[in-house]
Amino acid sequence: MHEIININGVNFIFAPFKDLETASFGVFLKIGGRYEPVATKGIAHYLEHLIFKGSKQYSYKEIKREIEGRGGSLNGFTSHEFTGFYAHFLNKNLHPTMDILLDMVFKPLLKSEDIEKERNVILEEIKMYNDLPSSRVLMLIDKLLWPNHMLGEEVIGSFATVRKIHKSDLLHFKNKYYLPSNTTIVLSGAFDKDTIAAMLKERIKAAPRHAHLASSAPCALSGLHITVERKKLEQSHLCVGFRSVSYFSREKFVAELINIVMGANMSSRLFEEVREKKALCYDISTDVRKYKDSGAFIVHVGLDKTKIDIALTCVLKELRKLKEILVPEKELTRAKDYLLGQVAMALERPQGKMFYCAESFLTLGKIYTFEDIKDEIRKIDAGHIKQLAQKVFRFENMCISCVGDIETTKEQEIRKIIKNVC
Repeated sequence: MHEIININGVNFIFAPFKDLETASFGVFLKIGGRYEPVATKGIAHYLEHLIFKGSKQYSYKEIKREIEGRGGSLNGFTSHEFTGFYAHFLNKNLHPTMDILLDMVFKPLLKSEDIEKERNVILEEIKMYNDLPSSRVLMLIDKLLWPNHMLGEEVIGSFATVRKIHKSDLLHFKNKYYLPSNTTIVLSGAFDKDTIAAMLKERIKAAPRHAHLASSAPCALSGLHITVERKKLEQSHLCVGFRSVSYFSREKFVAELINIVMGANMSSRLFEEVREKKALCYDISTDVRKYKDSGAFIVHVGLDKTKIDIALTCVLKELRKLKEILVPEKELTRAKDYLLGQVAMALERPQGKMFYCAESFLTLGKIYTFEDIKDEIRKIDAGHIKQLAQKVFRFENMCISCVGDIETTKEQEIRKIIKNVC
């Protein structure tokens, strides 16, 4: 159960629980990396960092001490389409937690010295992700999947863009997008709705302005795209990617089931074939990305460079099998149970319910109940799986990225494998 209330222009979602000692509170904004100016790529993430550096009423030490020092946890994130700040806390600490998060988000200090210090922190963060092959291979697949589009660029930005971001840029970005009209607040816990609503009314001032979010849809992907990056590593990393459906698509739950069948857990086909039967890797997984106007299905595997060819062959054969042969009823039932189980377990925790309500409302403008989801999942049959697999796994429109201590001829070898298998 949940209720959506408009409080001075802010959408407030109240998701009650009974008989719990902890709760979750989050402030989410409909702004992310895809809406940034090209010249200041990474500014949304930069601002997210600075929000934790002190506000009008709280120093950066007080922000951490008053939440973490009272047994809670505090964090934030920036994605391509959203930014969020959230805390999980003991019920008795609701007032300080709410005050801190709202003051952080709407009244940050953005001191010049903090901006310069945090610039160095973010540059180190960029180095860290570039040096992690498991992250680097995903960066490369994104660039192939969405060429010349912000979805293909890193949310964190680059050395060049982060170094150019100034205080005036951050203030302009904050004043343009950090508005009540662009904000969704979620509280999940054992509280009285009317009491919380009254507290928020005291803390949020009405602001009639609206954020203008401008971002063009990515062009259709066409052709086979391969990137190979040579690095001196003990283990190589391989990604295979396809464009898939958006979160507005009626097939979004079908895409989730394909993800589960193929690689979302240890019962999946790729885990069974590539790791268990052939022992080619320690880790292999799949992921679905969903945005408002695009999406992707990605396979990721880390393995020895000598095993790349056989692993890629196995992955492509399994994807082709899903296009050609109906998923057996028992396997589809297991996948449905797994998906519903993951949703149910999330909804039974305050933090999980907070994130679920925020994501559903921010993306769809409404919140599916668990019964709604079960109804949608029940409608899906093996034919729907096969149909979407045929639409998504088009080998002529595929992206492959590879990072490792590999031969200069690897791209040509990959093309030969694709030609032979597909």
